[in-house]
Amino acid sequence: MSEELKNYNIYAGLGGSFGGAKYVGTLNGVTLEEASETALESAIEEYESYEGYHGIRDIGDIMEEEGVDEQEAADIYVEEREDWLDYYAIPVDEDELHEDIFELN
Repeated sequence: MSEELKNYNIYAGLGGSFGGAKYVGTLNGVTLEEASETALESAIEEYESYEGYHGIRDIGDIMEEEGVDEQEAADIYVEEREDWLDYYAIPVDEDELHEDIFELN
């Protein structure tokens, strides 16, 4: 059974003092899985934009500060990143769609 295609508003950002998820766009005719993946990707992009600032560490920082190899640093990075990400997708009806609709790549 295939999943129903719907329209979704996408929200993404960073939690804590960064203010949480904010509206980033609307996807038309996608599955919840596709919408959720887009929200996650948007949140990751937001996180990566802060690397080196506000205490957000990149893999190199982790290697240097904790004296671990690249693989261990990558694992720590993913764990730290997951703690910050805030994202979700909400189904919307045609009459609730925002103007700034975007396409999945």
